Amino acid sequence: MESKYSIGILLQGKISLWTNDIIKEYQHIFPNAEILISTWQDENTEDVDCNVVKSISPPIPKPHKSTVNFQIVGCKSGLKKLKTDIIMKCRTDQFIHNKEIFDFFINSCSKNQIMVPDLGTPRNIDYRISDFCQIGFRQTLLEFWDNITLYDGKNYEEAATYLTKNYLLNVKNDFQPWNSVINKYFCIKSFHNDFQIEWKKLNDLNEYRNVYDKGYRNRRLINS
Repeated sequence: MESKYSIGILLQGKISLWTNDIIKEYQHIFPNAEILISTWQDENTEDVDCNVVKSISPPIPKPHKSTVNFQIVGCKSGLKKLKTDIIMKCRTDQFIHNKEIFDFFINSCSKNQIMVPDLGTPRNIDYRISDFCQIGFRQTLLEFWDNITLYDGKNYEEAATYLTKNYLLNVKNDFQPWNSVINKYFCIKSFHNDFQIEWKKLNDLNEYRNVYDKGYRNRRLINS
């Protein structure tokens, strides 16, 4: 379907063994998309066949270590350079195979919503929105990523929760119960059927579940 909107794809993270194949697939199924990788100064991007922006790696917070600051710095840098109407922010080690994903977003979500996958978005955990992939209008994604301070690590906070809490409480100033506002800001779709995500870590589903369950147990202990 022809769209009146320009589309962009922001791949954020380290260069993985899958990255070049991901770029090739996106160039094939999204021929009109502007593709940008946001990565780190020490990453080798000689063979990367798309635009690249490099940033200085942020410090790892202590005592509670987290990768969230890498996401914040990388996404801010990428979104400032990628100026299309709609942007898909995704990982450098995950394929989004749905070639209709942008039309699906336009037809399924409102302009003020960010479309995210359901895997990693358990509705029984407040402010826990999957950070695997986001699709939204550029201004909405800028609002999500550009108005956040780096995580200092003093108090434990899971990366995805830290990001979402900042967006709702500090940016939107929305303190209503989570269940009453989640669909106002986020458009949640199937990881497998709608996004059609392929991820190396999911090749061994049991291993992924063990990692995820461990994170869930940590959250329960901290919040208890």
